[in-house]
Amino acid sequence: MKRKDAQWTLRISTFIVVAACFVVMGFSLILSQNFQRILTLWGEDVQMTVYLSSDLSEQGRQDIEKLLKDSGKVGQITLVTQEKALADFRTQLAAYAPDLSQDDELLRVIPASLQVSLADSISITDQKSTLDSLAKLLKDKEGIDEVSYGQEWVEKYASLVTAIEMTLSSLGVIIVLASLFVMSNAIRASIQTRFDEIVVLEMIGATATTIRKPFLKEGAMLGFVSSAVALILCFALYWGLKNLLVQKLSFFQLGQHLTFLPIWVSLAFVVLGTLLGALGSYLCVKKLNTGWAAAQG
Repeated sequence: MKRKDAQWTLRISTFIVVAACFVVMGFSLILSQNFQRILTLWGEDVQMTVYLSSDLSEQGRQDIEKLLKDSGKVGQITLVTQEKALADFRTQLAAYAPDLSQDDELLRVIPASLQVSLADSISITDQKSTLDSLAKLLKDKEGIDEVSYGQEWVEKYASLVTAIEMTLSSLGVIIVLASLFVMSNAIRASIQTRFDEIVVLEMIGATATTIRKPFLKEGAMLGFVSSAVALILCFALYWGLKNLLVQKLSFFQLGQHLTFLPIWVSLAFVVLGTLLGALGSYLCVKKLNTGWAAAQG
């Protein structure tokens, strides 16, 4: 009786630990997915400003636009004329220096420019290198005074994206290995409790499938149930976090951009949990039906 109680205690504690590992793994996937969405929204604001010379002809401007489009890295190109730039400048300056904003001489010092956005096919991690290559392409080009894209900000932005991806990837690998280790130990303990039964089965010539199948099923079921329960807990955590952002931190407008894992990712998550459980079990039972149990006795 005590042995059976100890076995159930071990199973429950193993389930809790494995489920906790899967919760961390699942929530890491949710964080990674939503970080990507939010960073993509930020990335849409990454633009290059090409300041044009005051004596640049219309044909010269068209040549610059064609050069950018031919690179295949550019999405939309918007011309900001001197008049529009001045109007925007006056609007921003009116509240602080109304007299200065009416100075017509400003038109001479405010240049026309091209606002260049990157193509949608450019990934977040490739944005900085793409902007650098475009700036190099335009360097010393006749009719261009300066190229600016907030180099320092873009560099920090790219570093943030890389750091987040590496951290979440490393965490995922560690959690997978930890859950595999815990499930293997649980199956190993189950094998020990049924040691005498395995010896008898080996001695009467039971097939490998007959001996190993119950343990493989146990490992797969442990992985399946743990990952499924973890997915439910992850959804509860996600829902609570989203409500918090919507109700308490609505200023940041992040709640509307958060999404849970897609159906196919959720299914893949449960399948992965089941396979991890089966793999952990297999690593423990692969020696069974080879005389291992009898030799241990």
